[in-house]
Amino acid sequence: MTVYATLNAAVRIVAAAVLIYAAAQKLAAPRSFRSTLTALRIPRVIFVSAAVPVAELGAGYFLLSTPQSVLAAVLVAGLGISFAAAGALALSRGTRVKCACFGPADGGDLGLRQIAMLPLWGGVAVLAVWTPDRSPAGPELAVGVTLALSAFAALKVVPLTRKNREYMQAMVPR
Repeated sequence: MTVYATLNAAVRIVAAAVLIYAAAQKLAAPRSFRSTLTALRIPRVIFVSAAVPVAELGAGYFLLSTPQSVLAAVLVAGLGISFAAAGALALSRGTRVKCACFGPADGGDLGLRQIAMLPLWGGVAVLAVWTPDRSPAGPELAVGVTLALSAFAALKVVPLTRKNREYMQAMVPR
């Protein structure tokens, strides 16, 4: 295997893991992501808050499972552009909008970070198409990484669910 093939696979695996993890965090704590979308004044918040994690999961899966995938490239490029647009929108309005990129634990604001990441997402999109024929990433790896990240996300969701239940019980008058 060539150095390019190894680096290509490593970049796609890391990008896929980031996208799948981000999607899992958004799905685990949808209110945080919805509040970010509301602060950006994005129309159809419910639809967008469901579509973005699905696109992230799809992009991550296709980066891992389908070498030379135009669909993966389109999804990654589209997500990169939407992330940069969200950062630019927050900056142009002069408002501080909490980023829910990686769930409620992400304490940063939308802005320059998302714009600066656009060339990296573009590079990942290019690598998705220019993948060597015998790439070490394939369907088996996609399933393994997806299962591992799903288990990790599930371990994080259970404590959040318990905390949320305790909080809601404390808020309800007796």
